[in-house]
Amino acid sequence: MSPDVTLTALLVLVLASLLAVADWVAVARERIPLARLLGPAVICALVVVVWSFDDVDGAWRALFSVALALSLVRDVLAPRWFAGAVVASLFAHVVYVVGFQRMGWSWLWAAAGIVVVLLAAGAYAAHVVTGVRATSPLYTGTVVLYVGVVSLMVVAAAGTGRPTAVAGAFLFYASDTLVGWNRFRAPTPYAPVLIAVAYHLAQMLLVLSLTVGAPGL
Repeated sequence: MSPDVTLTALLVLVLASLLAVADWVAVARERIPLARLLGPAVICALVVVVWSFDDVDGAWRALFSVALALSLVRDVLAPRWFAGAVVASLFAHVVYVVGFQRMGWSWLWAAAGIVVVLLAAGAYAAHVVTGVRATSPLYTGTVVLYVGVVSLMVVAAAGTGRPTAVAGAFLFYASDTLVGWNRFRAPTPYAPVLIAVAYHLAQMLLVLSLTVGAPGL
């Protein structure tokens, strides 16, 4: 039986959505101090959503809460300490991988995820790594490791067969790739807003994957 979305969870999810939209506007208008408050507030609200669902497997709830907490650390550190934010995000992806593994596994869906990741890696990730080697060689190993872990997260999410997990993981990949491209390759118009939108939608969809099972399950 799928977990129930309680009224509390729904209301807090709406609050998280409103906070996210406010953050996007703040980022677009370059209201940086406000954005630094709103971004972490979105993640805090999503933690409350996770704990407001009924009948969620205890291990899933704990793992997703840890992943969100690490994402919160990422958001707090990002403006001041990029390397620390990368490490926090890296561990968040690892925890998500463990969470997805506990949800089940479909080789067909996983294969589709592998194909998309390979295409994305060839089109974007490889160029990001090239940019890192040219501009910030000390980050090369870390970025290669990060690309590998976030790619694994996408494949693990795809393997669950849960549409919200798949969509959330791909949006996360897009957000992180754009962060790398904008920092190490070339500035992209509207990148900060696009990164924030993709990142928050990704986190919301991953949280919702706790309540939406794979097709036919």
